[in-house]
Amino acid sequence: MAGGEAAPLLTPGSTPARTRWSAIIAVSVAFFMLFLAFNSLQNYATSLLPGSLGSESLSVLYVSVCVFVFTAPHIAKRLGEKRTMVLGSVSYLIYMGSTIHPIRAIVLIAAVIIGFGAAILWVSVGSYITKASHPSELGRTNGMFWGIFQASGIVGNLFAYFIFEHLDGSASLFLALTAAGGVGVLILFFIPSEKTTIGTREGDDEANEGPEPSVNDVAPATPAEHLTVWQEVQKVFDILLTNRLLALGYLIIFTGLEMAFRSGEFPQLLPQKSIGMVLAFAGLGEVVGALGLSSLSDRVGCTALLWLASLTHAASMVLAIMLKNSGLPGPGPEWLGVSWIAYMASFGFGLSDALFNTQCYALIGKMFAPEHAVRAFTGFQLFQNIGSAGGYYLGVPLPMHGDKGSLGQVWIQLFLLVTGTLLYTWADLRYGRRPPTTPDVRHEIDGASLDPHPTNTSSST
Repeated sequence: MAGGEAAPLLTPGSTPARTRWSAIIAVSVAFFMLFLAFNSLQNYATSLLPGSLGSESLSVLYVSVCVFVFTAPHIAKRLGEKRTMVLGSVSYLIYMGSTIHPIRAIVLIAAVIIGFGAAILWVSVGSYITKASHPSELGRTNGMFWGIFQASGIVGNLFAYFIFEHLDGSASLFLALTAAGGVGVLILFFIPSEKTTIGTREGDDEANEGPEPSVNDVAPATPAEHLTVWQEVQKVFDILLTNRLLALGYLIIFTGLEMAFRSGEFPQLLPQKSIGMVLAFAGLGEVVGALGLSSLSDRVGCTALLWLASLTHAASMVLAIMLKNSGLPGPGPEWLGVSWIAYMASFGFGLSDALFNTQCYALIGKMFAPEHAVRAFTGFQLFQNIGSAGGYYLGVPLPMHGDKGSLGQVWIQLFLLVTGTLLYTWADLRYGRRPPTTPDVRHEIDGASLDPHPTNTSSST
């Protein structure tokens, strides 16, 4: 824009609400199809790919996300959100396609490619939905997106369960899932560009009629930042080194570790034919946690729901240990060839995962002002993917399944869970109750050299 002014969230225009909501629904359905395929494949990869290739490739995937996440904002600005989403989603097809007839080197290279794609995909979809939403609709639009997206965990696993026994081996299953993911990519090709979806809702002009705002009511324009990739990396690390985000680091790393355990190690405690049905209960837990319980944090506080998540995860882990020690199919009663405790553990893992993630997001949103939020959430992605990479790797030297299985992963999770829960509680009490836009809080965060143009340029010795 002229004069170096930052572009507003919504520009005055006449984009009909129907157009913008249709775009958001289309993106939601595209992600539903893409992750219906990928998450189901991820759950089966450690069990069906030869040797430890499944765990190794998923570990490589999340390590590469940690590397590429810093470049994602730069790429999204260059290509635009729609093109970036298409590029990122194609990388998922490359990885899924490599598992149909797995060759070790190709699968590992594809894991690096999808790591790059995942990093840019999630940055661009958040920006796209924000641009397509009026500020008063952000809660509804994001809630709808996440609700539709999380439902993929239910449908995808049920899909895999019902077709698995009718397919000729894992190659046919992975081919079917790759085709389903291709539908999601195809939908993204036809969504409107972000430029089309920017605009005000129909009727906004009438709703906003009133006295002319005074000069004091108008926020001053701020210069747009034009940063290199390296400068952006430095700013993210400045945020990472604040006490606010470091306090959440243990819990965020744990969320990656528990996700890897739930989708990588836990399925190996189950009969192959029952994996899809059991993990569908994890998807159900995700939906209940995200849509049914997470909103309660506005009334009871983030810490209360975080403790609920911690206790639920601990109880689910106890059930998983019982399943391991008793051997298949596990203590009765049974349903579809596996003990009831497998379904209860899976539901608990999904419920706690949803609460862990939503409450971390909520507290970060409380602790950081809007101008710092993007970098804070980039730090969240870095910590979480470090945990995911470590979780999949731990499945190789410290497997829980099998005759030589141990509880090594359980003890590591327990340490991070207890430490992370206590530090989260401290951070909420210390930082979560103060508005992040007050001058003292801004000074505290900006003291980490976040401002590339400091106003005080005097030197001191």
